[in-house]
Amino acid sequence: MSRPTAPEPTGPPTGLTAAIALSALGALLAAFAPLLGLVAPDMPTGFTSWPWLLVPALIPAVLAAVFRGSRPALAAAVLLGPAVLAPGRLVQDAQLVVDAGLAARPELLLPDTLDPLGPALGTWLLLAGHLLALAAGVLALIAGRGLFDHADGSSDAFGSFGEDAFAGSSVAEAAADGAPGRGRAGARRQGLLALVLCATAIAAVGLLMGPFTSEDPYLLAKPAVEAPVPVALGSLLLAIAVPAAAAFMSGSADRDLVRGGLLGLAAGLAAVAVPPLVAVALLPRLQFGWGPALELGAALVLVGLAVEGGRDPARGSGDVRLPALTRLLRTAGALAVLAGALAITGALTPHLEMPSWVDDPSLYPARLLWPGGVLLVLLGAALLVPSIAAAVRPALAVAWTAVPLAGAAALDTVLTATQVAGANAAPGAWISGGAMACALLAAITAALAGGVEREEVDLAEPDWHPERGADDLAERSWRPAVAVPAAVAALLGLAAVLLPVLAAPDYTAPGVFTRFSTSSWGLIGAGVAVLVAAVLAVRSRPPRAAALLVGAALVMAVRALEFPLTAGRAEGAVPGPGLWCAIAAAVVLLVAAALAARSPER
Repeated sequence: MSRPTAPEPTGPPTGLTAAIALSALGALLAAFAPLLGLVAPDMPTGFTSWPWLLVPALIPAVLAAVFRGSRPALAAAVLLGPAVLAPGRLVQDAQLVVDAGLAARPELLLPDTLDPLGPALGTWLLLAGHLLALAAGVLALIAGRGLFDHADGSSDAFGSFGEDAFAGSSVAEAAADGAPGRGRAGARRQGLLALVLCATAIAAVGLLMGPFTSEDPYLLAKPAVEAPVPVALGSLLLAIAVPAAAAFMSGSADRDLVRGGLLGLAAGLAAVAVPPLVAVALLPRLQFGWGPALELGAALVLVGLAVEGGRDPARGSGDVRLPALTRLLRTAGALAVLAGALAITGALTPHLEMPSWVDDPSLYPARLLWPGGVLLVLLGAALLVPSIAAAVRPALAVAWTAVPLAGAAALDTVLTATQVAGANAAPGAWISGGAMACALLAAITAALAGGVEREEVDLAEPDWHPERGADDLAERSWRPAVAVPAAVAALLGLAAVLLPVLAAPDYTAPGVFTRFSTSSWGLIGAGVAVLVAAVLAVRSRPPRAAALLVGAALVMAVRALEFPLTAGRAEGAVPGPGLWCAIAAAVVLLVAAALAARSPER
């Protein structure tokens, strides 16, 4: 049933004008706060930063003002992006109140003392600027609901996430009606959503990384896991908010919300990324960090997707289309084979050029690249066989984390040795990094293929009851017999990455809670992959659920192989509890996969 048509708006609502004013005022406060002094005693900025703070922060307000009269819905949507990022930025900058000397923000202050620094007027104005950005977004959201409701006549943009833009009808109704144009619109939105999620996932990784590296003892930037609590919490909030908000905006039926929301989010990311990049360019004691570069790259991609996503689907030329399923599977397979081959090559190639009197510490960690590389070569080759490619794809979407699990450990020793022992990185380190990058690209391509496959299957389901829609699919795919072993396997998998697989006197293995380092990111990735696979398998179709669980079991097998392959690194090494958890997780995952494969699809 169609929703009642919203009343014709007579012009931009008053709340939108107030929201634009608050956004502009917040940008001005945040940009000029360093000029008024952030701390006492006063510390200057590392460079003339106010233009670099002001321009990105003002972009949303300027865009909103430009479109206020002609496209008020777009104007309101632009203000939502900075508002989504405001809580995370507010928490990050609260470090200036707690201990400004640890903030590592040269665009705000460049400390030259270890003495305590108390907050001054500028700090409170900076925090007030973030609060005003949040308030502007709330006002824009309130004003925008009526505008977005009117934008598509009968569709509610805020209620349409998960529905299709078929004048308020759901995907199931569209499939039942057999309207090809509506199906194309749904495919277009799904393609846009997949691309947006890929871009924002990269941005989230960048937000958790350190903004730069430094030789200045008063300006030591750290990644989120090692940063002070306010900085770490703020970074985590930002990393969660960016993909979540982007998914909501790009999944909307309202084109103005899609375009304006993504443009505002891109401007917010640019405001975070630009100052550290400028600081690296202007301050000789700072070195480039990948975090801001990833954020800025993702922001540029979002601008392109915003332009495409805001076009009228009726024109046809603006469609964001996913490539054909077969082509995606072949691409994923080729990337996986390349990643596996690079991993095997990396295992055979020295990672370090060490001084003659020091042993190479990377030999043992690099051995784990062998099983990870062989695994990806086999899965990638399977994806190149058309008859089994679709069945193997979910396994690759999980098992790719075996390469970062091994590669991160090898690169950890490289980073440590180059900083402590005066060593130099050898070709093996770069080859291992390339293997991890190709594995990530293979996983992203496999995920896109999964999106295409799900759309084709969902719209072609013979027993999909349109009146029940997605609830019917969810009920048919729910298998309690798989849920219990999958839950047990998920817990065992988490224990396998949180606990060491090797124990020895005077040796502490890198972990999530002990000796956090580059290796820890590989462990986190493997644990998250197993957890996600266990959750998705419970509601996936039997063949795909089995493949997900088998992929997770293979990751746990690689984790278990760490003990026999690297035990020689420490004298008196014995199996640690993580080894037994990894073996148990692999066994339980295989049992769950067998149960999933035998389950009838109701």
